[in-house]
Amino acid sequence: MAPPPPYSPPSHHPLLGPPECHDPPPRRARPAPAHRFTDLMDANFNDNGGGDLPRKGYTENNSATFLSTGNPCLDFFFHVVPGTPPESLTRWLESAWAHDPLTALKLVCNLRGVRGTGKLDKEGFHAAATWLFKNHPRTLACNVGAFAGFGYFKDLPEILYRLLEGPDIRARQKSEWQQRKGTKSRRRLQSFPAFSSCNKSRRKKGRYSSTTTTASVPKEVRVANAVARSREEKQKASELRNKKRIAKARKLLKRYNRDGDFRFLHDAVSGHFAHCLTADLEFQKSGEINRISLAAKWCPSLDSSFDLGTLLCESVAKRVFPRDRFPEYEGVEEAHYAYRVRDRLRKDALVPLRRVLELPEVYMSAGRWGDIPYDWVASVAMKLYKDKFLKHDSERFRSYLANVKLGEGHDCRRRTAPSRDCSLT
Repeated sequence: MAPPPPYSPPSHHPLLGPPECHDPPPRRARPAPAHRFTDLMDANFNDNGGGDLPRKGYTENNSATFLSTGNPCLDFFFHVVPGTPPESLTRWLESAWAHDPLTALKLVCNLRGVRGTGKLDKEGFHAAATWLFKNHPRTLACNVGAFAGFGYFKDLPEILYRLLEGPDIRARQKSEWQQRKGTKSRRRLQSFPAFSSCNKSRRKKGRYSSTTTTASVPKEVRVANAVARSREEKQKASELRNKKRIAKARKLLKRYNRDGDFRFLHDAVSGHFAHCLTADLEFQKSGEINRISLAAKWCPSLDSSFDLGTLLCESVAKRVFPRDRFPEYEGVEEAHYAYRVRDRLRKDALVPLRRVLELPEVYMSAGRWGDIPYDWVASVAMKLYKDKFLKHDSERFRSYLANVKLGEGHDCRRRTAPSRDCSLT
């Protein structure tokens, strides 16, 4: 049987498809007139200016991100935070300084800003100041006034002290203090038989079981021996303190005479203190109390730790009471002149200005708790002494806190913008 012929559709049923297949092609729109600005944006949309894009990495949540913004100053601002290791801070600061020195200097001030102008990073600021002294000592010295404005006056002697003793001196001192504190605590516990493990056998045998040799020595002799030992220990301690004081002074003088950059910085710090103290004394005479700075508060006291380590009191006193302005010092031997102006700095400058500033420490040391002006207590001092205020002057202090809560407290904080006072040298 022959296969059927292939199917062929009738000619009167053609396949037409959708109507659009038979419409005439649409006319091509005329191109828009060229615009140079738009064409340039389209052409350079993904162009990074011929440079390489910053390297990519991952965040803590393993999300892709750029490891750098492409601007070293912006990287310094975002990456340097309180707790950043000094090595990392130095690396970021070097890159930022190479990119824009003035902006990097402002960022260093922002690092220390304590009045709403920065990050309150004390250790980071001192690490940056150490780098500045090594690489740009004149810039550091010429901006001591700006640093004191953004931070504290006490930052200036602290910079000198760390340059003398090393950048990690505070950490070493804290570790040594903790060790001494632990040793004293152990000795105190061992001095009580009830807490001493070595006296357990003695307690078991009884109170009068052990024979002592002290009973045979008269009481007057034992008291005299104790007084002699105490006097000898005090003499040794006094001699040791005197040796340490002389050693610190010699170390400072050696660095001051040998290192010109350190001498320039030391003179700049003492000069700034002297300038502020002289102006404050004039404000005190004219009655402009509100214009008095905190230089008297943070200027080292005579024979204090900062004074023994930096000799700032002598340097400041000679600038506040120079020979050419005070004829009573003409012809006086230099050593005697230094002694007299140091004592005069304390009597005629620091003491009266600190009294005018109404510092809480002055009233606390005198036992005048009821006279403390809480409106003028700094925030850090308020945090430190709050418990003492509640203990010794509870009623007045609670009343002050209630007024502050109602918005009636006095705000003595000052704000400074870090864009006006920085300069490069």
